[in-house]
Amino acid sequence: FFLFFIIHNTMTTSDQVMQELGKHVSSEVVDKVKGIYLFKIKGGKDWTVDLKNGSGSVQEGAQGKPDCTITIADEDFVNLITGKANGQQLFMGGKLKISGNMAMAMKLEVLKSMAPKEGIAASAAGGEEFASDVIFPEIDKRIKEDPSLLKKIAGVYRFKITGNGTSKTWTVDVKNAPGGVTQGEEGKADCTVTISDSDYVDLITGKANGQQLFM
Repeated sequence: FFLFFIIHNTMTTSDQVMQELGKHVSSEVVDKVKGIYLFKIKGGKDWTVDLKNGSGSVQEGAQGKPDCTITIADEDFVNLITGKANGQQLFMGGKLKISGNMAMAMKLEVLKSMAPKEGIAASAAGGEEFASDVIFPEIDKRIKEDPSLLKKIAGVYRFKITGNGTSKTWTVDVKNAPGGVTQGEEGKADCTVTISDSDYVDLITGKANGQQLFM
């Protein structure tokens, strides 16, 4: 995540972090990230971090249309940036809420442990349209085997898998009992992730990193 590389650990408030971040944004960072982030800091202010246009910018308040919105408490944000807190743990504990494409960098790690690590390649040989087709039924099975996941994750994810000029949509409900996975669009998703079939398989099998794919 780009912030970890350009902010040092002497910051004590989100305002200080954002002001320091504003000194380090550059066209090079923009080329790597290509996104606009709206940070809603509880106990602090809203900040727009534009790493998409020109040389980038950090502005107080909601500016333009963000690609990703992050809601987090002031203290948790500072701890996250300075490395004292883990983003996934904050998310799982309900202290970090993300909407938009940033979800791909953080939320897919949650589902990773639930997906099969073997047999994916064989699905293509078995006539499956996508290699990832074998993953979602296994996730469905594990959600229903462990109802506690609904409390831990509390989210509905929509995966739009692309490949070979076509696409397939899956809804992974880890929020509403009994939970499960259905093909197609079911209900309202908290997070929508669009990813190619091959990248998704690589992500689940550990060959690719969600943050690297996002960036």
